[in-house]
Amino acid sequence: MMREIAAAEQMLYRAMIAQDFGALDAILADDVVYVHSTAVAETKAGYLAGVRNGLYEYGSIESDAVTGEFCGDVAVQTGRSRMSVGARDQPKALINLLVTLVWKREPRGWRLWRRHATRIP
Repeated sequence: MMREIAAAEQMLYRAMIAQDFGALDAILADDVVYVHSTAVAETKAGYLAGVRNGLYEYGSIESDAVTGEFCGDVAVQTGRSRMSVGARDQPKALINLLVTLVWKREPRGWRLWRRHATRIP
């Protein structure tokens, strides 16, 4: 099952970079809470609007040192992430994060339910 979660994580990152709204809609749970390293917490609609409006443009996203645990239909990943991100028409900055992703299994597969990121100084 950990392979399924790792695959879902990579699908999420590819969709974020490509601004693929269909894929993002499919992988983000309807009740997702997406917490940025800036302490901004967004709903699914808020996050997608931010991507659509150019607040978040991703150049690259890589993760490492990811560990995972399962509890029934919930999976929790914790690890580091390096992403190049910036607002539209602005230079992208490379940021290092400690990230927790919480996935829940729904009839249509694993979907991101909670995301919390903290900047690593």
